[in-house]
Amino acid sequence: MDYPLCEQCGYDADAIAERLSLVGLDQRGMDALGRRLQDHVIRPNLDAIVERFYASLVRIENFNRIVDEHSAAERIRESQRHYLLGLGVDFGQTLYFEERLRIGAVHQRVGVPQGLYQSTYQRLQGLLVDHIPKEIREDEPAFLEMLRFILKITGLDMGLAVESYCSARVSGFKDSLESDRGEMDRLRKLAVTDWLTKLHNHSYSKRCLGAALERAESEALPLCVIMADLDHFKRINDTHGHLVGDEVLRIAASRMVSGARAKDYVCRYGGEEFLFILQNTDIKDGAEVAERVRARINDDEIHGGDNNLTVSMSLGVAQACHGDTVDALIERADEALYTAKDAGRNCVRIQ
Repeated sequence: MDYPLCEQCGYDADAIAERLSLVGLDQRGMDALGRRLQDHVIRPNLDAIVERFYASLVRIENFNRIVDEHSAAERIRESQRHYLLGLGVDFGQTLYFEERLRIGAVHQRVGVPQGLYQSTYQRLQGLLVDHIPKEIREDEPAFLEMLRFILKITGLDMGLAVESYCSARVSGFKDSLESDRGEMDRLRKLAVTDWLTKLHNHSYSKRCLGAALERAESEALPLCVIMADLDHFKRINDTHGHLVGDEVLRIAASRMVSGARAKDYVCRYGGEEFLFILQNTDIKDGAEVAERVRARINDDEIHGGDNNLTVSMSLGVAQACHGDTVDALIERADEALYTAKDAGRNCVRIQ
């Protein structure tokens, strides 16, 4: 795998180790602190942190100008969620350094002032500290350990981003980034891709279904959708933790794609719920696809961490009718899904 920004900035294995040592992230137990930061601070409070962070940004005039010119608000929120869910995870790896360097280069390219960019990191530090839970705060050594780790890991991230920001400005790296068609394609793909499962995301699924409905209506073609939901997924998160839950979602997503047809769109609709868009497909064939996906999910146990988990899925299938809207079609598939759950789960029902 290529790491062009690490190469540009001279971050080979030795340089990465040196930087980690410089900021105090080379000590034993730091990886465990990264996991604790995710499990106790970030994941339980992800939406609250993102909303407070975004609320502080919209009060800045320069930020509002940049948003109007380059991006939509929800995309910025999603990028922030993605960033936070990677904060402190495998920070000693070259990929971690590459992604952090890329952040600075991209912000330089879209014209974010360096002072504004650095101040946002300080705001983020404060929000993370604010969300350290009570049980850690009341344990002074644990609180100080977590506080120091937050300062160190955000300091590492900010340093890398500022370094690539300055490198891009001084060396003309901005031009090479703008002309890199492959990078732009990657960024466009990220905008429509769920970061965890690599399936199409919610917003893309709605746009795609809208276009599919128009085509089905104009060409008198059948169209089906499947709403699918992993059974008892909350129990997996509650029993084994969110990291295991994330691994279950990733593996289940891969099995869904292998069970669907090449022409089908498989989307993460939200949480453990998924939407399949089956073009030129009637209800009989749609039910067959759904049953194949259900069986594929059940093919084998899913290995999550040290756990072997048996996972099942309930699915509801609905076929588009004349004059259907996106929401109406999804609602009928959702009703079929709930019928499948009422029937005992791990089955397919049609509407």
